[in-house]
Parts: sequence; C-alpha cells; structure tokens
Amino acid sequence: MRANRCAAVARFLIVLLVLFPVAVLAAAAPESHPPLWKIRNGETTLYLLGSLHIVPPGFRWQTPEIDAAMRATDTFVFEVPVDDEAVQHQKDFILRNGLLPSGTSLRTMLSRFEFQTYSRILTDAGLRTNQYIRYRPWLASVIVGLAYVHRRDITTLKGVDDVIIGYAQSHGKELRYLESIEQQMQLLMLGDEITQVKTLKRMISTLPNARSRSEDLLTAWASGDAKRFDAMIDADFAGHSEARDLLISNRNRAWMGPVRDLLESRGKTAFVTVGAAHLGGATGLLALLCREGHEVQRVGVNGAPDTKVCDAAA
Repeated sequence: MRANRCAAVARFLIVLLVLFPVAVLAAAAPESHPPLWKIRNGETTLYLLGSLHIVPPGFRWQTPEIDAAMRATDTFVFEVPVDDEAVQHQKDFILRNGLLPSGTSLRTMLSRFEFQTYSRILTDAGLRTNQYIRYRPWLASVIVGLAYVHRRDITTLKGVDDVIIGYAQSHGKELRYLESIEQQMQLLMLGDEITQVKTLKRMISTLPNARSRSEDLLTAWASGDAKRFDAMIDADFAGHSEARDLLISNRNRAWMGPVRDLLESRGKTAFVTVGAAHLGGATGLLALLCREGHEVQRVGVNGAPDTKVCDAAA
C-alpha cells in the first residue's frame, strides 16, 4: 500500500507541476475557453471554475463568459490565500518542516546519477547548491518538478487563482478560503521519509518522459475538453484509490460544506476557483453537487446555450 501511495503521489505531483510548457501555452492561448460551471438555488448563483495554479506570463485564459461571471460575483472563494501573510506562513512552514537537520543532505539519500540529475535541474533554474541540498525529500519533489518545467521563471510563478484574487481585491469583493496554507502544505508531506525518498526518486526518473502527457492535459483544459481532462486524471490515479482519497476526494467532501453555505446565501453570487482535478470523476465536486440534487450547468461559450450536466455525471 505504501508503494502504491508513493507511485500515485509522484504521478500526481507530475500532473500538478508539469502541465504547462510555455510553447504549448503560447499556441493554445488564442483559442482557450476553459470550462465554467454554474449552479442556481433560487436567486442564488454559484460559478465553479477549475483552475491551473501555474501559468506563464501572458497566457490568455479568460473568456467573455468568465469575465461576466466575475463582474456579477459578490463573494470569491479559493483553495488557500496567496497574500503576503500566506506567503510568510508558507515560508515558516518550510523552515519548520522542509529542511534536513544540519549535517544531513539529499546526497546520501539519492544515487549519484539521481543527485546529479536533481542538481542539474535546480542549478539550471538558478537555485544555489546550499539551498537545495538540504531540502527534505517532499520539498525536493515539489521544487524539482517546478524547476524542470519553469526554469526560466521559477521565482515569478503565478496562476489563474492569482489573477482572480487580484480582481476580487481591486474591486473590494469578499474573499473566502477552503483551506489554510498549513493544511495544503501538509498534503505534500504524505508518508514517512522512506516513502518521500521513493517519491522523489520516481519524480526524478519520470520527469523526462512527462512532457507529452502534460501537453495533452493542457490542451484538454485549454480547449474545454472536460471529459478528456477528467479521463486523464482518472488514469493517473487508477489502482491508487487511497492516494486519490487523500489528495482529492476527502478534500472535495470537506469543501461541500462551504459550498452549501454559499448556495444558501439568498440573492448572492459566488465564484469558486479550485484546481481543475477537483471537478470531474465520481467524487468530483460536480458529481457531489449533482447527487445532492443541484442543477449543474456548463456555461455556453460564444453565444451557445448553457447545458445541463448532472445526467452525464450520475
């Protein structure tokens, strides 16, 4: 079971961190129309957007439909805050939990080839040896994935969430969050150190083969092909239900409480932005909403009508 979790976590980190090759994004941007979902409860409306947490500068993902939904929104909801206080909490968490004891380094945990590969990727991204040699394996897995894909802009990474948060703040809107920084960072520390080392080793060995799959995921998201995107996420977790529960399903169930509260806010409009992997599948937010009897619609693009989705999700 530990090996299964290790494999699934490594694959999921790759899904999260290797989604966004810049060349592909540049080509896809002019036609991007990521899916936007709408749920109504009387006079209350809730919009649901599956986001990519990291996109290169200049990537045009916003559509007229998304912009209109944002303008109509009273309350914006995100997974975690990304303000200066949250960044400081993240730094404090890493200082407490992300560094190996003095005198210990990853050099003794990885093979010579693995450490050379790890070092080359992080050095190319502009990180110094004294920074990355003492990362705990869970943190090293995250950073090496980011550095492999975003070596030119690793210090300036932003995503869909950042843009929407910026809009909400500049327009004086209410902001709410589904988790704390600490809760989300804890998810990256799954397993004991042995498991985390195995995850890092698998991450290093798999990264060179991950680009074509990441391009497929990006293309599916940017083109609005939700079924294809969901099928690819399902395939990444096939045979690893425990890891999916920990990383996706359990969190979705916990988030349903705040979502219900939003739907009961009379006459209000809310806009919920979470990672795209949280929407589809049998335990995705869309299926959970459908099972509770809500009418979920996919917002039409370019003048097309909205379409009901609960029959397909059942």
